[in-house]
Amino acid sequence: MVTFGAMPETSYESLKRFFESAPAARKATRPLARTARVNLALDGEPAHFTMESGAPEVRTGAAEDPDFTLTLPAAAVNRITGLGSEDLGEFGVEFFRLVLERDPALKTRVRVNASTGRLVGHGYLGVLALGGLKVGWWLLKNGVKNPSAAIDRLRGRSP
Repeated sequence: MVTFGAMPETSYESLKRFFESAPAARKATRPLARTARVNLALDGEPAHFTMESGAPEVRTGAAEDPDFTLTLPAAAVNRITGLGSEDLGEFGVEFFRLVLERDPALKTRVRVNASTGRLVGHGYLGVLALGGLKVGWWLLKNGVKNPSAAIDRLRGRSP
């Protein structure tokens, strides 16, 4: 009898496990409001992140009226979920590295759908603050000096 190894985990399964059990993910999502929602484009498989239950969850299908949409190739998901660190600054820097990445197999795309007021109200600024100086210095060093202009750029508008 021939036995085969377990099927590799999908990006959806990896992110679901990560957000629902990794200490760093649980800590990073604490500032988010229950109304926070992010659409996830994962290798053609729509999913979304939500805080609706008061805890981070990844669910199948797209959410209506998301705050933003992330397009995450499988290699980017593997990089984030495989960090194994509890340092939120490391996760933040790695996420922004993936956003600036040139390799399409790793390039993470962010499309902001919500107003700046809604992003602030849903707690995303608090998540960014948890990354601390490590994320702040990395962003400055890599040319992100004006957060408002960066958000406009992610919306597809020129500053």
